[in-house]
Amino acid sequence: MSDDKKKIAVIVRDRQGEALRMSLGLVLADDEVSVFNLGAVIERNDDNNLNIESLEMMDCILYSVNEKDENFQAITMQDVPAKLLDYDHVVAY
Repeated sequence: MSDDKKKIAVIVRDRQGEALRMSLGLVLADDEVSVFNLGAVIERNDDNNLNIESLEMMDCILYSVNEKDENFQAITMQDVPAKLLDYDHVVAY
């Protein structure tokens, strides 16, 4: 098994809570994970807030096409495809 870290992009669409939970789990596998919210504004609830806070503490990059998403870097839909080319794996949720 290779010791190289993988770069993983997680696409958030309809299942926000599950996508954020899965992203956090992937970070625990010692891979580099970035989250791309391409759906609605992330619903703020206790679970999502805790997952977002934990992802930030683990130095994950959070991107969103929604300017209203707090703690996320803004990205346009036009810029997403080029950005995803930098990743080894892309997982959509």
